[in-house]
Amino acid sequence: MDHKNFFQLSRLRPFEGLCLTAKDLADEQSYHRRNLQRHVLYMHGHGIVQGLQVEIEQRKDKYVAVIQAGYGVTRLGQGVLLPEAVAVPLEVPRQDGEYMLWLFHVETPDDGTMRPLFDTNEKKEARMREFSAPRLHSIEEDCADAIALTRINVRLGRMVQVLLPVPRAGRQARAAESYLKPRVVEFIRVNKNIITNLRRTAQLQELELGMLGFYSALVSSEFLLIEEGTSDRVLYRTAGSLINYAHDFYNQLPRSIDRIDKFKEFVRRVNAEVPGPDQGDEIWLRWFDKFERLLQPLGKIVEELERTVEAQ
Repeated sequence: MDHKNFFQLSRLRPFEGLCLTAKDLADEQSYHRRNLQRHVLYMHGHGIVQGLQVEIEQRKDKYVAVIQAGYGVTRLGQGVLLPEAVAVPLEVPRQDGEYMLWLFHVETPDDGTMRPLFDTNEKKEARMREFSAPRLHSIEEDCADAIALTRINVRLGRMVQVLLPVPRAGRQARAAESYLKPRVVEFIRVNKNIITNLRRTAQLQELELGMLGFYSALVSSEFLLIEEGTSDRVLYRTAGSLINYAHDFYNQLPRSIDRIDKFKEFVRRVNAEVPGPDQGDEIWLRWFDKFERLLQPLGKIVEELERTVEAQ
């Protein structure tokens, strides 16, 4: 649907003697609905407003999407409410690839409101019923009248949920409830743990300044993320800044355990690809996937240090 035409407003102009038709009344409703939708879209954006978290479960040989209750806004400014949690059976697509689970706004005539047509024996529904319905579509399909809930990867008859952020609506693009914030918090936690363990050895005696710089950045970021409603943009930039400090810290460490030596190359590559401040959120999101992959080797470093530092 063309957004420009959809939001083009035309208001009923009543005057004495005007003969009203059903289309006139429908146009009057459309004017107020589209005016409200335009306000919602441009003031608050589109995406999930609250709730609508999704978990993909495998029950016997079937896949089920458990969607929590919540509310969102489509790219047409239409509010969509899911009043209670639902478990939706998913048919595995025949073609492998990436898919998106959407929550659609649906309107249908209400069979319980049949009214007679004047001067005929016919009856028609006098009300429209509005509700929401989840559907799975290929990632290439653009659904302006729905809310993106979660990505799903299909391969060889298996469905795996891809935990990447989806659009969120509100006064700002916030990520307090999204997948980004826990990953940045985890990066801070494991690096503080690594520094704490290394500080108990002789490893950092000649790197006091670098260690203090990295540790200060971790603590500062930790305080920054205490605030609820941290925007996606702030989280991206925080992660990029931490990678710069991590690169300088780890690459100055003298040769120690093999895991740290291997990690130096990982963090060097991720640091080289940090987007610039003028880059869009889509580019930052692709880079954040590389940032997230550092958490697993960092966790292994923490485990090995906790086993060996006491002995040393």
